[in-house]
Amino acid sequence: MKSFIENLRSKPYHTRVRILWGTTVAIGLILIVIWIVSLKTTIRNSTGGPVVPSGNSQNASIPTDQFLKIERVEKTTNNLKIYFNLNNGTDDILNVSKIEDITLEVSEGSFHPTTILDRQGQPFVQKVLSKTQVFGIAMFTTTVDESAEIIFDNLFLEKNPLQTFKQKLEMDFSKLNQTSNVRS
Repeated sequence: MKSFIENLRSKPYHTRVRILWGTTVAIGLILIVIWIVSLKTTIRNSTGGPVVPSGNSQNASIPTDQFLKIERVEKTTNNLKIYFNLNNGTDDILNVSKIEDITLEVSEGSFHPTTILDRQGQPFVQKVLSKTQVFGIAMFTTTVDESAEIIFDNLFLEKNPLQTFKQKLEMDFSKLNQTSNVRS
């Protein structure tokens, strides 16, 4: 190898430039041939279906997962705080109900929350990522009833935005009025 390099160095400049360009063109042609053969193999082995599934299939069913869980309720003279969590165990993004799509049904009538916050006092999220759990507080005007039903309507998964669903939970305030255990 040393003698080959010494032999190249001893040649005139224009000869070395020709050898350089000839080598570059030869290597380029080899790479193009490898790419074409690889592309032909990829096309031949292709099934013709989409590489990434679209998720907009018509036969996708409404999720049967229970995303919503009520943890506890705080009732004061002025307001009612419902502590809840949304657990998205799917492989899709869950779009959360807007404030006007959340309803608390009691014997007095139906109410929408005045605000929905996360546990740090920030506005609640609009989307729950896959395999994620988020915690929130829905604040309503107070009620004298000891039981209610909360409905989160117009929930949907990102891959099927036209297929909305709702989650309903019955609540007994006397059972949900206990303070939560502090986690260490």
